[in-house]
Amino acid sequence: MVVRFALVAVAALVLASPAAAAPAKMKSAQLGPVRATISWQSAKYFQAKGVQLRIDRDGQTVLTRKLGPSIPQAIRIRDLDGNGEGEVIADFYTGGAHCCTFSLIYRYAGSGYVAVRHMWGDPSYWLRDLEGDRVPEFVTGDDRFAYAFTSYAGSALPVEVWSYRAGRMTDVTRSFPALVRKDAATLWKEYLAERKGTLPDLRGILAAWMADQYLLGHQAKAWPTLQAINRRGELNGFGGDNIWARGNAYLAKLKKFLTNHGYARIK
Repeated sequence: MVVRFALVAVAALVLASPAAAAPAKMKSAQLGPVRATISWQSAKYFQAKGVQLRIDRDGQTVLTRKLGPSIPQAIRIRDLDGNGEGEVIADFYTGGAHCCTFSLIYRYAGSGYVAVRHMWGDPSYWLRDLEGDRVPEFVTGDDRFAYAFTSYAGSALPVEVWSYRAGRMTDVTRSFPALVRKDAATLWKEYLAERKGTLPDLRGILAAWMADQYLLGHQAKAWPTLQAINRRGELNGFGGDNIWARGNAYLAKLKKFLTNHGYARIK
């Protein structure tokens, strides 16, 4: 799965004129006895004002929270950890060309709700039950690869999977090797197609492909492939004022990046 573009398209907002109040907007979700509602008004510069979240249980309001100016995108209630209790997921967009989406996830802790905030960056996420156990995972792309090795247009984001358990988000991508293999195969096909282009910049695609190789434990076999690609001059990008690392410098930066971001398991 190549995640080179935002998975959630942000609709254009109609800005209110100074003379008239912006109409209120609202989204709601319900699962069993739990109902969650988020309301807001449009504001200038693709922001929101008066953002408020309310959670009711059995018809009684148990949480009312005023939130910041980020634009609400969606609200849903799903049992994220299989304990029979639905968590409230509120998604927001901060504004910006390639950033950012984040989620506030609220769980019931006996007497009230507590939240965890997770930043997705540009790609947002899909909720998918990857194990067939009726407990969904968050499938996304690793946004740290955007701009790391080339421009955003040339970047690729390797697949990433997160699970929610007891109020914590955990990266569980290594637990789904079939998904990683599929992502790696897609990236390799894209590399083969892109290298035939007029001005190919392969560094972003191959960085994501190498990340997948690390997740699969195939890095020892993959590095000679990348070194051969470098010897053919395919890791130099294009243009005389390229600001991203090229050639051997690119390889060194990539190895350090994968180590620092948890792809290389340090023994």
